Amino acid sequence: MDLRIVAFNLIARDATLRTLLANYARRLDADGGAEDRTASCFVSLRWTVDERSCAPAGSELLTLQVHAPRGDSCSLEQLDQVLQRLRAALTTVGPNPCITARCLTTSGAVPDSRFGTVVRTSTWRIAPVSTEPRAAAATGLVPWSVCSEPDGSGLLVRGIGVLSLN
Repeated sequence: MDLRIVAFNLIARDATLRTLLANYARRLDADGGAEDRTASCFVSLRWTVDERSCAPAGSELLTLQVHAPRGDSCSLEQLDQVLQRLRAALTTVGPNPCITARCLTTSGAVPDSRFGTVVRTSTWRIAPVSTEPRAAAATGLVPWSVCSEPDGSGLLVRGIGVLSLN
């Protein structure tokens, strides 16, 4: 299973997010073109291997950058709405989930001079769902010997006292 394809398909199910990804592709195609490059929002994705020792086996980091026009008074609201849609897309759990997605960081809005936009960046850990059942935590049992109370009313446990059978 390719984590990248699964995560991309989850994002692309949302028509708005799909449009924002296409806006980024158009922007890259028009690099250096005369069109107004700050006219719309867009989303870019970047993948890296999660090499941290605490990372689950096979996990990858997905860095999402959400851009909005710098001069637009609604830019910050747009960034927040797109990040909420991305969170919903990545964390929706179906009947047979094959990935887990966990947001590690989200930045504040900063200007991006390359595109003339304001951008927020969010980094996610995408990991495969473990197919092996988790081992139960070991229970710390204390050895004890049982003696019956003379009247048969309960069990006498050293260090604890009488345990009632009622």
